[in-house]
Amino acid sequence: MKNKNLILSLGIFCVVFAACDKTPDMPQLTQQEKALTGHIWKLQSLTVPKSDASTDSSITKSCSDSALIAFNMSHLFQFADASKGGCDTSIVPYDKGNWAFSAGKDSVLLTGKRSFVWKIITLNDTLFKATFRDSISPEKNSVKTITLK
Repeated sequence: MKNKNLILSLGIFCVVFAACDKTPDMPQLTQQEKALTGHIWKLQSLTVPKSDASTDSSITKSCSDSALIAFNMSHLFQFADASKGGCDTSIVPYDKGNWAFSAGKDSVLLTGKRSFVWKIITLNDTLFKATFRDSISPEKNSVKTITLK
């Protein structure tokens, strides 16, 4: 039931995006804003550095491929688990709240139940890749790389 409500909420969120017409008094979007808000992003990978630092190690589970995130022009975001059985929320930071670009436009600031600063590596119409520091407690603090398509 919880997953059905989440999927329904995400669906309504998408319909609101599609139903909004551009009005003459609406501000022009930058290329970054267009890329970020242009579609619903799907989690491709979530990694942490290996100890030898030559490559990263995936920390996703099989259910993580159902993670979706949407950003809208009103600066709201929703990172949702669309899997049928639910997925581990300690690995993927599911949340909803407000988003904004940093002053230098090199990071996306996410403010929900928890706050994150996603340092942008790549952001275009088809790929969003960023790093962020995820810490539930001082002893569990790691830098993660997230890739969305």
